[in-house]
Amino acid sequence: MAAHRRPRRWWIVAVLIVAAVAGTAGWLISRNHDAPAASPPQPVPPPALSPATPPPASATARCQVRWDPTSSGDHAPVSDCAGPRDSSGGRARGFSHDRDGAVFAAINITLRLAATAGPSVYRPTYAEQTVGDAQSAMSELAQQETDTPAAETRPTQWWWRIGAGDPTAELVVVDLAVATPQTAASESFARVSIALQWVSGDWKVQLPLPRASLHSTVDGYTSLGVVPRGGR
Repeated sequence: MAAHRRPRRWWIVAVLIVAAVAGTAGWLISRNHDAPAASPPQPVPPPALSPATPPPASATARCQVRWDPTSSGDHAPVSDCAGPRDSSGGRARGFSHDRDGAVFAAINITLRLAATAGPSVYRPTYAEQTVGDAQSAMSELAQQETDTPAAETRPTQWWWRIGAGDPTAELVVVDLAVATPQTAASESFARVSIALQWVSGDWKVQLPLPRASLHSTVDGYTSLGVVPRGGR
């Protein structure tokens, strides 16, 4: 019997890594690496925390990362500090205007731009939380298909770094890396760069979405943690 064809998971799995980014990592892995259409802001040293850098005093328990399910079946990072503050209707809105808010927005929004998120989620997300040609992006999304089982492209761990720009200003590029069962089989990671703009009090993802590529290392990236089974 022929395998049931599923919508292509381009971003993450975003990932992948947008259908993640993400399924998200499925669409990310299936595309070739490409840069955002618009010229990114000039790189600046990322203010990433590392094991050697103690967290700020404001990093209380309420700022700790938890993993909430999305309509695509993937889990996305959430915190009371970074956002999203509004997850009604399966959406993700209301991110902080800082580094953590930009990272969480890059993952959360791209996961909801995946075909697997369903039209009731991805259509308003494209319409309200992107900058660029949303109609063309949705037309392309409708043509994507894959035979890869969803379980093979679900993110199991995320990494990030600030690739360019300033997350406290108007433009920033967040570099994401993701591991999935599929990438683990080839001992690699899917990486993609998501450009965001701060518009009317929240982050929006710049279109067209970039293409991801596979790499053997996540050197220079900071781990956001392992995605727990079942979330939280």
